Amino acid sequence: METPQIRSGLVQQRAGSMPRVVAYFYNSAQANLVIQILMQLGVPNDRLGITPPEQIEGGQGMILSIGCPDEKILAKVESICRQQGAEIHRQRV
Repeated sequence: METPQIRSGLVQQRAGSMPRVVAYFYNSAQANLVIQILMQLGVPNDRLGITPPEQIEGGQGMILSIGCPDEKILAKVESICRQQGAEIHRQRV
């Protein structure tokens, strides 16, 4: 195994965490469609959390936790998820 490389430099972090939308989809195919749409909108994929059907009781559905960089995108994300039949929960910062 190779030794990891360490690069010097300042890593900047946001002052606060991003607001998040947590959406439960009864159908994982709809969740996969929403993931594709979100990538096209510019939602950072490193801020997208996915709980697959295998980890959900009953083995059906999918949970997405979506970090939104600003309020404008937050409203779009909620709208898209609702259109695809998700239950929406906004995580307070």
